[in-house]
Amino acid sequence: MNRALSAYLADLEARGSSLSLRKSSSYALEWLIIFLRERHAVADWRAVTEAHLDGFRLHLREHRTRKGEPLKAATINRLRSVVRSFFAWQTRRGRLIYNPAERQTPKQSEYPLPHVLSEADITRLIETPDSKTAIGLRDRALMELLYATGIRHAEAHRLDLYDVDASARRLTIREGKGKRDRIVPLTGNAAHWLTKYLSQARPELAGGQRRQGKRKQVPQLASSALWLARTGQRLSYSWIEQIIKGYATAAEVKANVHTFRHCCASHLLRGGASVRHIQKLLGHASLRATEVYLHLNVDDLKRAVDMLESARR
Repeated sequence: MNRALSAYLADLEARGSSLSLRKSSSYALEWLIIFLRERHAVADWRAVTEAHLDGFRLHLREHRTRKGEPLKAATINRLRSVVRSFFAWQTRRGRLIYNPAERQTPKQSEYPLPHVLSEADITRLIETPDSKTAIGLRDRALMELLYATGIRHAEAHRLDLYDVDASARRLTIREGKGKRDRIVPLTGNAAHWLTKYLSQARPELAGGQRRQGKRKQVPQLASSALWLARTGQRLSYSWIEQIIKGYATAAEVKANVHTFRHCCASHLLRGGASVRHIQKLLGHASLRATEVYLHLNVDDLKRAVDMLESARR
């Protein structure tokens, strides 16, 4: 079983799949292997049945974290999606004649609606950093960009200087999900804060902090990264998340990096943008992936009803 898992992970890497996908695939499938061996004494993928996978789904629902909390529905769906992809891969490669995961698609109702902040809350969050400091100006520009473009966490982390054209108000995303490049427009506000960051804060951060002590520092090559840490090097992926969560706590809202993507799409939709345009902006390969943002709150429904009544008058 482990050999098939290793072959699958190697194939994912060869196809250019993200590190995040490879890690989540390894985690989910190793968990499944342990479950099959301990609960059903199954040591061969060819012996796995649909009933075994149904049992694994129930096992995930009954599982409790170290804090005693159940797994979130989104987490369970991601784990099951990995399992489906793995069995589909084995079937395509002729390793299996029967695919026990073929009918394991979760119901649409199992997908939770994304968490979206109101325009007032997202504005308060974005305005939380002290833009008079280099760090604060960097963080303000980062959040303005995330909200204006809806780009993914990894896409923001990988941005380089040459990806930004503030004067033309456009941003180039290189090797997004599925290794696809795309160009997204920048709002005037996002272009303004990016220009301010590039002219005022980034040069200061590029110098890096000097450590106190007698040992000489090893000279470092200048980084081409757009977002720089205090050291003058690229801001780490994990630290971007910590920055957002820190400001969210200060602003008394619940938010992470992906919240900006949800807010961007939802607020554009509410403002009248077409789903097709939002699909292109977010870099979704299919329209189905964009449909998760088609949720309406009571105010949206009331506004729609009022518009309908006005049209009839």
